[in-house]
Amino acid sequence: MSVKTKIVFYTQVYFLDAAIEYVKLLAKQNFEVHVLIELSPNQLKANILDINTELSSYKALTSFQEVAEDWNLEFLSSYFAKCKSVHFCIYPTKKLRSTWSVSETISNFIIELKPDYIQMDDFTQRSAFLLPLFYRLRKKLLLNIHDPISHSGEFQFKRELQKKIWFWLVPHYVVFSEYSKSILAPQLSKSKKITSLRLMPYTVYTSFLDKKNSESPKNYISFVGRISPYKGIEQFIEAIPKVLAVFPDQQFYIGGKTITGYTPTFLNTTQKNVTIKNAFLTNSNLAAIINDSCLLVCPYKDATQSGVIMSAYALACPVLVTNTGGLPEYVQEGKTGVIVPPNSAEQIAVGIIAFLEKKAAKKGVDQLSKEDFTLDFESHNKKYFNTLYKA
Repeated sequence: MSVKTKIVFYTQVYFLDAAIEYVKLLAKQNFEVHVLIELSPNQLKANILDINTELSSYKALTSFQEVAEDWNLEFLSSYFAKCKSVHFCIYPTKKLRSTWSVSETISNFIIELKPDYIQMDDFTQRSAFLLPLFYRLRKKLLLNIHDPISHSGEFQFKRELQKKIWFWLVPHYVVFSEYSKSILAPQLSKSKKITSLRLMPYTVYTSFLDKKNSESPKNYISFVGRISPYKGIEQFIEAIPKVLAVFPDQQFYIGGKTITGYTPTFLNTTQKNVTIKNAFLTNSNLAAIINDSCLLVCPYKDATQSGVIMSAYALACPVLVTNTGGLPEYVQEGKTGVIVPPNSAEQIAVGIIAFLEKKAAKKGVDQLSKEDFTLDFESHNKKYFNTLYKA
């Protein structure tokens, strides 16, 4: 009987909707998967979590099974069903002594497991406390890099410094688009390896739908997500009157919270048929908006890839994306969405109008089933497992 390759997958809440799809696939492929999820007080209501608790009452390593019911996390059980273990790494405070203590517990846990690989799902300031362990086990390290460069308007000096340390240490990297690979490669020495995987549809968002309203009329063309300079929302808003000139009854929705320090005037628009919600979207809000939309618009000025696209696909909603970064790699033109040139309200309008015309004629993306949106992302990833995890 062959011995399973043992993988520790260390992720953080902000990537959890993507991570659970990946670890589920890993475990299904007969790897022995141990999941560690970094959790601190400011992450209790981030991404797909909505936890009401006081973390100081929990152990540094708290198993998922122990808290799943109390934290209302049963909807995640199917993603972890074949994993060997799943733990939350509880960081109750920012105090250095506490952080060091938790990191020491994690290090001892990993050492005892004797993994073949440790896959970090990006990095945080807290994970720097694990650097002594990772230096010791550096040949086993894989590092997921979701954004090889900062988005416009979101540069963080601290992260750039941390990145230099990790990029010196880690031998093998995972990115999620060929575009990201082309951006990351010049930042690394030639001895480093890079593997390009794919995000998979974030099926967890189907859990947040109101089942009574799951078959919605799809009235909206929408934008969802954090509101940031690189998102190009102003061009989407500028395109709307051009669309209404052809389809006067079409409804539009823009939902999300502005990032700190960004106060765009376009959010004050009072255009006809446009609803704007400048606020944090709960998981149920996000799922409901996408489910009520016939098209989700990603008018980004720059991008690596987008979790919004994967959320849309999970809910069988086609997307309009700009031809920037890795976005076109996730869209089959005319089948799962529309690709338009970047930085052009005119081209966004042209793309939306063409989509609505096909929709009215019952042609193209409006006729797809949920299965059509998988795009073989899972098959793509499985092809590279032998490259990443050599037994």
